[in-house]
Amino acid sequence: MKLYLELIILLPLLGAIANVLLGGRLLPRRASEALACAVIWGSFAATLAAAFSYRAPVTVELGSWLAAFDFKAPFTLYLDPLSLSLCLMITFVCGLIHIYAVGYMKDDPSYVRFFALLNLFVAAMLTLVLAENLPLLYLGWEGVGFCSYALIGFWYTKPENATAGRKAFIVTRIGDVGLGIAIVWMFQLFSTVSITELNKMGFLMPIGVITALGFLLLLAAMGKSAQVPLMVWLPDAMAGPTPVSAQIHAATMVTAGVYLLMRMFPLIGVSSTVTAAIAITGALTAFYGATCALVQRDLKRILAYSTISQIGYMMLGVGAGAITASTFHLLEHAFFKALLFLGAGCVITALHHEQDIFRMGGLRRTLPGTFWPFLAGALCLAGVPLTGGFFSKDGILGAVWFKGGALYGGLYVVGLITALITAFYTFRMVLVVFGGNPLPPGGG
Repeated sequence: MKLYLELIILLPLLGAIANVLLGGRLLPRRASEALACAVIWGSFAATLAAAFSYRAPVTVELGSWLAAFDFKAPFTLYLDPLSLSLCLMITFVCGLIHIYAVGYMKDDPSYVRFFALLNLFVAAMLTLVLAENLPLLYLGWEGVGFCSYALIGFWYTKPENATAGRKAFIVTRIGDVGLGIAIVWMFQLFSTVSITELNKMGFLMPIGVITALGFLLLLAAMGKSAQVPLMVWLPDAMAGPTPVSAQIHAATMVTAGVYLLMRMFPLIGVSSTVTAAIAITGALTAFYGATCALVQRDLKRILAYSTISQIGYMMLGVGAGAITASTFHLLEHAFFKALLFLGAGCVITALHHEQDIFRMGGLRRTLPGTFWPFLAGALCLAGVPLTGGFFSKDGILGAVWFKGGALYGGLYVVGLITALITAFYTFRMVLVVFGGNPLPPGGG
């Protein structure tokens, strides 16, 4: 029996457990770090093996998990093109982030806790993505919520870091209430919590019920994916170590809400009211994030607000029914945003933890190895023609345009203006940080 799907989740989970039990005591530091990295790359290898082994969607039931009276939620994993593409992205990008974190955290005495949480974060996100039923998805959903809280507040002795962790935990819980209510209500209505079964039942219920369910799931996505008005936690999440920021923004936490709506779209997409609400939320968030990034001086906060904006684009695409284009932008964004955050970490470390871009300058000469990769990521974020960011945004905006009507026409204009603002603040960031001449100490 092929164990590829089980290993995708099991390896990062075992890595977290092994680091907690053995790290710092039986395992030396290098071994602990190597283990944390190896299990993620092992999970990536298992995902690749699954991609080549399964030619059609596959369901693997590992046993009973929750069962009471008529309620049954087995521990069942489901692999289809959507979940496969996300698993490949999560394991590959997080594998690179883990390698970067080894150097970034080399002087931190709490490395065991850090790498255990980072491994657990990946395991929880993979559980969410591969879950075939809603209770299992909810387990992964809460897992990424806990890990983000623990990692954002990793340096909890600093009051601002502890506060940022609590803020993320509390704000995202608001959305979690919506998901919890939706799961209970769907079981009451359909007598199943299987996602594949639920997605076949969109036309069996009154449109008002589907609309209400859609709004509950949208509330959940607003919390996890930092959409208006529940986006207030994400900029403060920059208090955590830079590898955490990269993992949250690129591959795990903020993509969870968008993935939920994509996964449940055959059910909730029946309601035009829900799809319009998703599109409006995405467009407003994209514009809000871009305008906020425009006035920031802190390098990591510029990238944080750009994440809010880019996730808004994905939501706009989902609302327009462009699931493929939104998935493409999600995958594309993961790579260039991880690149930008890791590059920002190099800049901040080189400048002794200075984060104000107007106290930087001329770094193209002193940090050429950081400049060129950072520029590549910035070109994608700005949507320069022939980059992946250009094609993914173009697919979303094209889908919005072809929806037609006054509403989607207006949303198209908002999306286009947001793209122009994004290009402006992105090039401003690159030119200020890397262009010009180095500032003297205390300049800016």
